[in-house]
Amino acid sequence: MFIGFFLFSFSFISYLLFFVNCQNVPYSRDDQMSALVGTRLYFFGGFSPILNVTNEVWYLDLSNSSLFDTATPTWYKDVGMPIGNFDGTACVSTTNDSNVFIIGGRQTLPNTLSLAFNSSVYKFDPKNHSLWSIPNITNFNSSFNTRNEIQAAIDNKGRIFIFGGMSYFVNDSDNSPFIYYNDMNILDITTMSWSTLVISQAPSYSSYTATLLTTGIIVYIGGRDNLSGQRIPVNMSEIRTFDTTSLIWSTKPANGSSIGSRVGHSAVLNQNGDIIIYGGSELEYSKEFLEYSQSLPDLCVLNTNSWIWSIPNIPSTNIPHTLSYHSAALYNNYMVVAFGVIASTGGLHNKNVYVLDIQKYTWVGINNTAITSKGSSTSQKAQTNKAQSPSNSSSSNGLFIGIGVVSGVVVVGIASFVGFLLYKRKHKSQHKS
Repeated sequence: MFIGFFLFSFSFISYLLFFVNCQNVPYSRDDQMSALVGTRLYFFGGFSPILNVTNEVWYLDLSNSSLFDTATPTWYKDVGMPIGNFDGTACVSTTNDSNVFIIGGRQTLPNTLSLAFNSSVYKFDPKNHSLWSIPNITNFNSSFNTRNEIQAAIDNKGRIFIFGGMSYFVNDSDNSPFIYYNDMNILDITTMSWSTLVISQAPSYSSYTATLLTTGIIVYIGGRDNLSGQRIPVNMSEIRTFDTTSLIWSTKPANGSSIGSRVGHSAVLNQNGDIIIYGGSELEYSKEFLEYSQSLPDLCVLNTNSWIWSIPNIPSTNIPHTLSYHSAALYNNYMVVAFGVIASTGGLHNKNVYVLDIQKYTWVGINNTAITSKGSSTSQKAQTNKAQSPSNSSSSNGLFIGIGVVSGVVVVGIASFVGFLLYKRKHKSQHKS
């Protein structure tokens, strides 16, 4: 326990000292939502020991070759969400390749722990002054309120499929009841209509990844079954699929390499139709702490033609700590991994971005400490400046740095301890069974 606390404190202190020098770099976080819009990889909300449940919106411009050539990514801050949110899901419209739909999640007043549920669906339009709105949806399923630990998949007809999940934090008590679901909710963004399918053979399921194949099959990997109040890890040799045409569930036996069960992992689909899985952990409970036990291997590939698992042979250079509750996206031949917690200790890592070359299966060295951040792009600059906190403005940089130098030791010591307690409390309640 002490080692885990020490590692968390060291990571936290390192990040605070780094932040003094780089004002426009986001705090580390986990359970955020992400979406790739064109060349921009957006990150929405998340939980941070510093910000609690944040409403921040950041993005990386993946068309900037410096992210891959010189490994010094530049962060841009966009207009924040109306609410703080984590553990929900984000989906990019396939009808206009612009709008992002934020669905579900645990909602709070921005940057607090105070619950504040307003809507299960928000729409973000990055091409229209980063406008946030609440869509008018017909036939909405009210039981979907506060649903979380979900991942959506959208087809080329504009139908968003959101399966299962769970609800808790229904009120301000940590003793809120757990409710598990096995329904398939479908939001048609062309008509803004909602439908709910209750299929008898469907599992009660959460914390999975959902990957849509070109055949219209959604592949669900990992996660936990919720059986009689017990949360059981899903065997990675049993792959669940959902046919978006016939609306039928199936189970595919997966052979090949032995792959450990996991939650908090990510999945991306490459050009060959293979699903690349990264990270994740098994959760272990003790009387006082929630431990993150690394799932092995940390990187594996599922061939969706043969349903065979394989483990790439990766050079040891630049291998990151294995992460849980992170975000990942595929851009050209690179998998970009961001944020998350270190699976072996539960502490936030002190780097925000990792990049994997999926052709060579090598990790690209990312020197986050050398990042020089900029403001948002010209078209969004006015809106973004409104979203920036005073500590991010140039007028307050000097004051912030001065305070950081003078009182850094005392503040960092207190903040790391308080931040750890908040982080431990959140994750202990988040995954209790």
